[in-house]
Amino acid sequence: MGSAFADRGWVRPILCLALAALACAAHAERNYSAWRPASAKSAHAAALQLPPGAAPTLRVAPLAPAEIAAMRARNAAAGVRALSLGKVRDLAGTAGTGSESLQWHAVPGGRAAHWEVAADQARAVRVRLAVERAPSGVLARFASLGGASPRVYESRVPSSGSLWSPVLEGERAVVELFAPESVPASAISIAVAAVAPQFADPASPEMRATAEKSASAGTCEVDLACVAGSDEALARTAKAVSRLTYVSDGYVWACTGTLLNPGDGSFTPYYYTAAHCIHDAEAAASVVTLWFYKAASCGGSDVADPVQVGGGAQLLVADTVLDGALLRLNEMPPDGALYAGWDSLPAASGDPVATIHHPGGGPKKLSLGASGAYPDQRFVAATWSLGVTEGGSSGSGLFTAVRSPVPDYLLRGTLVGGNSACNGAAPEGTDVYSRFDLMWPKLAPYLSAHAPDSNFTGLWWNPGEPGWGVSVEHQGGVVMATLFGYSPDGSPRWYTASAMREQEDGDFRGDLFEMTGPTFGTTPWAGLVMHTAGTMRIVFSGPTAAHLEFTIGGTTIAKDITPMVFGSTGRAVCSFTDKSRAGAKNYQDLWWNPAQSGWGLAVAHQGDTLFAVLFMYDDQHRAMWLVGSDLTLRSDGTYSGDLYRTTGPAFGTATWRPASATTVGGVTLDFTDGETGVLSFTVDGHAVRTPITRQVAAPSVPLCG
Repeated sequence: MGSAFADRGWVRPILCLALAALACAAHAERNYSAWRPASAKSAHAAALQLPPGAAPTLRVAPLAPAEIAAMRARNAAAGVRALSLGKVRDLAGTAGTGSESLQWHAVPGGRAAHWEVAADQARAVRVRLAVERAPSGVLARFASLGGASPRVYESRVPSSGSLWSPVLEGERAVVELFAPESVPASAISIAVAAVAPQFADPASPEMRATAEKSASAGTCEVDLACVAGSDEALARTAKAVSRLTYVSDGYVWACTGTLLNPGDGSFTPYYYTAAHCIHDAEAAASVVTLWFYKAASCGGSDVADPVQVGGGAQLLVADTVLDGALLRLNEMPPDGALYAGWDSLPAASGDPVATIHHPGGGPKKLSLGASGAYPDQRFVAATWSLGVTEGGSSGSGLFTAVRSPVPDYLLRGTLVGGNSACNGAAPEGTDVYSRFDLMWPKLAPYLSAHAPDSNFTGLWWNPGEPGWGVSVEHQGGVVMATLFGYSPDGSPRWYTASAMREQEDGDFRGDLFEMTGPTFGTTPWAGLVMHTAGTMRIVFSGPTAAHLEFTIGGTTIAKDITPMVFGSTGRAVCSFTDKSRAGAKNYQDLWWNPAQSGWGLAVAHQGDTLFAVLFMYDDQHRAMWLVGSDLTLRSDGTYSGDLYRTTGPAFGTATWRPASATTVGGVTLDFTDGETGVLSFTVDGHAVRTPITRQVAAPSVPLCG
């Protein structure tokens, strides 16, 4: 096998470990704020087709004083700053809630039927429809039954699933179903599954005039209008911020979020907030945003009518460790909403910062201050010289100012929580914000300006120095690298750079680690230790050429590398995908067993041949690797071949001599589908069999062929 190995090469590592995973990086980028061109046609004005009355009335129990008191107490507590507004009443199984109980009436274009909902003493309600089946064209219309001319909200009904209404002011509301003429009533099965009465709706005209509304924000809070007049960029940025209302864990909540400007110029409505606000698909589906809700003048009581947009959202990214969440709104924001800029590089400690938020769920307020270090480096601190944050401010953006090429404010994080408060007219305390730069690898597939084309996943080497190599795993801008080489005594050693961040000049840099861990068969699987061994830098000049530099023990080595070619079809070409790879027939990737973090299998796939590098630990718990350089496709669909242990010269050796290899066993890969399989191998008579799966660290993953 010596000549086969000399003709081929070497491999690639394991998942980002512990906090290092947080720093796995994507291309560092900055994007500026922009306006979406105004809609070419005016928005459709929805209207109820049936007059109120003569409809089943669904009554729900009012919120008990103890329930309201508990929510108020939670809102007043320091810490996480989502705001409780109401509680869900489950109507499952209640008589009259199903569409079969409705009376359908002929209306222009089809037929309609409706329910009325009553929640005594509620300031507002939200209604959830459970859809068992609904043909295309079925609509739901929601309106409050209070006021002279309540606004009607219209939504397309999904074929199945769930649909939440917007926030409907007052204690009574109507839910109207519309079916086109081609859809018989018998084809529709929809029920009112839940009603969520709210004890507060700070956006309602009634609440604006009450003491409760005026007390919804602290005495040192500052209206946006008090500062925005002297800072046009800040006033513009405020139009990217909206109040966010959603349902989670049986309660109605309010947070704040920011509309972001994607780098591809598509104006896709990506919306950023905190993961402690939105962290599951069900909560995202209930999202309602409220736009342009602010005081008309500094300290004034007049508030322009805000614009509410329903329809829910899709959850794209939710990281509860870093507390960031990216949504895609199902309905476009209103004309006049700004798509905010952002910066994926870390903000400097001491930078002036601003946040625009909805404390108490009320009109927009502004806080100004400075950023600072926080003991947990996943977050940054902010202290305020003007304004504070409160319940309802959670998820609001932390912005820093730029003056070139144009004055703008760029998002750098979102509010996690804190203890800032008003001490009379002065702010005190500290708030904690997530870091957009640490979230960036997960956000890049959606926000990056770089087309997802060149994916560098695979085994790279220097053909003039056979016997060593580097495995590259490239996911959604996340680049991890494993270096396979030799210690001074010639034994195989591997090192992993699990947090290689792309710099502004385009190269990837990060710390290089050496691992120690358990040998196979150890129960329980434990004892992983990661030591900093040096640093690594890779500059990709194209899909087939890169420059590698690494430092170990104070010695820096520089090598030019290229993808290894060994199969009949030449190197595999990889791209990005966010779809399932279950049907994939090319297995080039990094594979592992999630239950045994700390080891992995790097696979290059060309034609009917696999080149696999298994990196794990020897009996002394030191990092070691084995190679299967010629695993060929068998008649039963498996890939099998010999497994070798290699020895070779240490890096820095003046004259490179080819590595030598010794057969230590065999290895078989049996892929169940494109995403899972079984690894079987023997080493010196010791047999191991373990399930494996592709390592996934980002929403966009490699697909090779």
